[in-house]
Amino acid sequence: MHITDIKCPHPLVIAIALLLFATSTTIKAEAIPQPSYSRSIHGYKVPSVDVVTQDGRKTQLSVVLDQGSPVIVNFIFTTCNTICPIMTAILSKVYESIGSSSPNLRFVSISIDPEHDTPATLAEYAKKFKAGSNWQFLTGDLAELQLIQRAFDAYRGDKMNHTSLTLMRAANSSSWVRIEGTANAHDLISEFNSLGTVSR
Repeated sequence: MHITDIKCPHPLVIAIALLLFATSTTIKAEAIPQPSYSRSIHGYKVPSVDVVTQDGRKTQLSVVLDQGSPVIVNFIFTTCNTICPIMTAILSKVYESIGSSSPNLRFVSISIDPEHDTPATLAEYAKKFKAGSNWQFLTGDLAELQLIQRAFDAYRGDKMNHTSLTLMRAANSSSWVRIEGTANAHDLISEFNSLGTVSR
């Protein structure tokens, strides 16, 4: 019987192959998406300041937010062409997924540029993102809207310095979940669904 000689690869070839395998493994590990937002829990107190809804109705923020219902809040301004439309589009997807079928869940977007964001402007903005009756857009006096931003640690001075921020609270809870960063719709829905585990 004839036995064919099997030649072992040169040690250098083996070393190169091992290096390529290790490099490939490292690249794959680094390619795994990392969380793009931070999550924290706070006991923010809702200030009693006057606000105006997109339909021109005057009310107080405490009335809007403290109704014993779950609520999702963010801060926007309509002339923003960077993070605001992205944030609002993401929130629109959340609304489409769970908001339209959950009338007790309320969405609230608060303008940080009331000098431009009139009720009519906000109404047009709301229409653009297909906001329903349980999604309110608020404007008002600049000083009072800045008080709101400070109450939620969202004030950054110049409006161009604002960050991507979403706040959510379960029904009849005093604990706010703060989502800071570019959370996608799936992330926000997941965070909302876990509100029941947050200490009240």
